[in-house]
Amino acid sequence: MTYRIAIAAIVGLIGLSVLSPAEASKRRPEAPKAAAVAPLGVDDAFLAAHQAFTKSDPARFEAMAAQAQGHPLAVYLDYWRLRLCLQRPASETPPGAADADVQRFLARHEGTLVADLLARDWMLDLGRRREWTAFDAVYARWILRDDDEVHCYASLGDIERARPAPRARAAIFSVRNFVPGCAALLDAQLRTGMLNRDDLHARLLVALETNTADAVRLLGERLALDSKAVDLALSNPSKALAGKRTRETLLIALSRLARKDPAEANERLEEIAPALRQADVAFARSQIAAAAMRKLDSRALEWARASLDAPATDETWNWLARAALREQDWPTLRKVVARMSEAGRNEPAWVYWSARAEREAGDTAKADEMLRPIAGQFTFYGRLAAEELGSLTSPPPAALATTEEELAQAARNAGFDRALRFYALGLRFEGNREWNFQLRGMSDRQLLAAARWACAEQVLDRCVNTADRTREEHDFALRFVSPFLDRMKPVAAGADLDPAWVYGLIRQESRFVRDARSWAGAQGLMQIMPATARWIAKKLGERDFRVEQLHDLDTNLRFGTFYLRSVLDDLEGSPLLASAAYNAGPGRPRSWRSTLSAPVEGAIFAEIIPFNETRDYVKKVLTNAVYYAALFTGQPQSLKARLGRVAPALSMPTDIP
Repeated sequence: MTYRIAIAAIVGLIGLSVLSPAEASKRRPEAPKAAAVAPLGVDDAFLAAHQAFTKSDPARFEAMAAQAQGHPLAVYLDYWRLRLCLQRPASETPPGAADADVQRFLARHEGTLVADLLARDWMLDLGRRREWTAFDAVYARWILRDDDEVHCYASLGDIERARPAPRARAAIFSVRNFVPGCAALLDAQLRTGMLNRDDLHARLLVALETNTADAVRLLGERLALDSKAVDLALSNPSKALAGKRTRETLLIALSRLARKDPAEANERLEEIAPALRQADVAFARSQIAAAAMRKLDSRALEWARASLDAPATDETWNWLARAALREQDWPTLRKVVARMSEAGRNEPAWVYWSARAEREAGDTAKADEMLRPIAGQFTFYGRLAAEELGSLTSPPPAALATTEEELAQAARNAGFDRALRFYALGLRFEGNREWNFQLRGMSDRQLLAAARWACAEQVLDRCVNTADRTREEHDFALRFVSPFLDRMKPVAAGADLDPAWVYGLIRQESRFVRDARSWAGAQGLMQIMPATARWIAKKLGERDFRVEQLHDLDTNLRFGTFYLRSVLDDLEGSPLLASAAYNAGPGRPRSWRSTLSAPVEGAIFAEIIPFNETRDYVKKVLTNAVYYAALFTGQPQSLKARLGRVAPALSMPTDIP
């Protein structure tokens, strides 16, 4: 059955029919009256309508949408209007009032991103209304499948109709927060006996591992815990531990205290451990160990060893594995990884370090066998695994050049055209979403053609990200583009920096989007913060510097390379530490290094970085750098050599911001 036919059937199932325009206008909820406004050009009106949509201002939206009619992206005006309608309170709009309009939109725009987005929004509405038959028909054809609450409603619909719900438990244990649909699913499972109090307790532990206070409160309600006691355990755990407590409130307080002060939490646990269940002691100890490792506390390994039988998840085991890795305690590392889920054990990081543990234990053959499956990956651990097996990093052979017809096919893609129009309006999120939606199911040849076309259109981030998706045929000149090389080389040379490293950093920082601006305010290719830019300008003697100049290519490159050189010198010439400093500030890698008990290889230091963002950043920047170096020199490169080693050193203050 086609999507179009299925949607027509849905409307009948929920008591509606496909109406004529005249009839539909009678049934459609009355739109807010638009205030009179000065006329705008269609682009400005479209942007104003988008802003009104994001602010949930229907009256302003209608006024601006009226002026934006005929815009090439007008389909989004229709989508935003329908979404605003679906989001109206029930007191303003009768349930299902928008269903006929939604049905027509989905049929008219079948297979497009906007149709899939509206399908998701409609399913949320159908789920709230418990219109399960209609929900099922849309859910079966939903493409993105990227909303936890929709999945929760799908399982809730199965339970309410006494049908098997095999994904219901996993949904409850995987969501971070209990949005209404997922809270309803939890309650349905409790009501039908699919979950019991022990299950609630286990789910509470997951919420403590992820430090999700709202989930802790909701689960506390379902466990019939005193809400004031739960709030106290969350906000003032030391006080909560000194007063009257239940099993669960004690674990909440210990877990929260561990994040603030692992040593104090351990002391309190030692005092009360004899009265606790063994599993509770092990869980509390595991949270103390994980929190200690996040602070790079030297006692993390000791506490990790004492909690190997904890009822914990990979969220905790990852930190305990890092605690063992930092001290190069290979036997404990093997034990911790063995406690992970199958998915956790198969993560390239833990495959690699488990193989290293086998090598340290003398089983080279087993280590090599473990490394081979990941050694072909173009990732940080793929490259390290290849080096362990004797191969340095080189780009794979380039695929055959894309043909004119392949490029023409990419140019004809209507979704790509919509993406470019969004970019021209400065709506990069919407543009990226449109672009990425078109890539579903593409062959390597189609992906390479799309990437090359994006490069030709100077949409370099989409060029890189699209080329990154190929599976068998690759073109690393597209994955690792090197624009403005003639302007980069003299700047990098002036700062005595390896251009491969600078390009590797820019690829991670901005994906070569020259007007990129982060949520924190970092700007331009090398994502420089305004305060840092002013410090650089002062150091360079540029008295007339203005922050707007960060969007000038040459200024951004000159300032970014000056800062990178500064942190490199400040950190004894270590690209690993300097990359971490560029992301997190120079004081942090100095502090992290000071906690080491002995020198470690750079890969170990990279893995134990306590900030998730910085850990990922450093791995990607330096992996990028080895590929750029291989492309620039034509010679195989060593990631291990670039990572170097990191030795303990006192954390001395620095004047670099």
